[in-house]
Amino acid sequence: MNAQSQAKSPETLRAMVAGTLANFQHPTLKHNLTTLKALHHVAWLDDTLHVELVMPFVWHSAFEVLKEQCSADLLRITGAKAIDWKLSHNIATLKRVKNQPGINGVKNIIAVSSGKGGVGKSSTAVNLALALAAEGAKVGILDADIYGPSIPTMLGAENQRPTSPDGTHMAPIMSHGLATNSIGYLVTDDNAMVWRGPMASKALMQMLQETLWPDLDYLVLDMPPGTGDIQLTLAQNIPVTGAVVVTTPQDIALIDAKKRHCDVREGRSTGARDC
Repeated sequence: MNAQSQAKSPETLRAMVAGTLANFQHPTLKHNLTTLKALHHVAWLDDTLHVELVMPFVWHSAFEVLKEQCSADLLRITGAKAIDWKLSHNIATLKRVKNQPGINGVKNIIAVSSGKGGVGKSSTAVNLALALAAEGAKVGILDADIYGPSIPTMLGAENQRPTSPDGTHMAPIMSHGLATNSIGYLVTDDNAMVWRGPMASKALMQMLQETLWPDLDYLVLDMPPGTGDIQLTLAQNIPVTGAVVVTTPQDIALIDAKKRHCDVREGRSTGARDC
């Protein structure tokens, strides 16, 4: 076996690629790609090097940086004329609050909340969902802000109405690549919601559990603002794997934001304490 054929043997090729990937650094990586076992497949076909990565988190934009920084080195050391890069994701399911059972087909639920209204919570939720989708994840968003649902308007879907394929469950409305549901799809602007806490909480839990969500890597939950009974009940009963608390830099706003941080993290119904 000559040196040229040795350089193209599967073991040698994989070692070359793994060594190059191990030296790649990016702000999104706490560990290098070799440690993450991201290298899924390496092959040589018709002078083309085929490299496939599988990442446990969304990584599309960083993948473009990887190709720019590593392609030249791989072409040089392997002698390939071209590289066929592929990226897929196998999103991990993070630990849920209190190890609660999850929602069918949904790997992770991210709750976006705030201590007060008007701080950009819904904008953050929508932008987070769209950013995750742009990075390659399968994403849904549930508008749990029952008294002021804004997600349908923000996504340009305010005139749509959900359907029920089986008469029991709701099919989500697809908008901008997101699977969405909201109380705003069920009521008009002229019908104000006057539900009390227990009724509102029950309705939102039904929307969460009885929507026919497709397989999702992330479901972003736009929580109602504030620290009342509805928010605390939802924090206790929703199998959250991550949370974002939105605030403005004023001291008063930060006090309420800290309460939301504690309540979401611990899933409790008592008042805030140092956490």
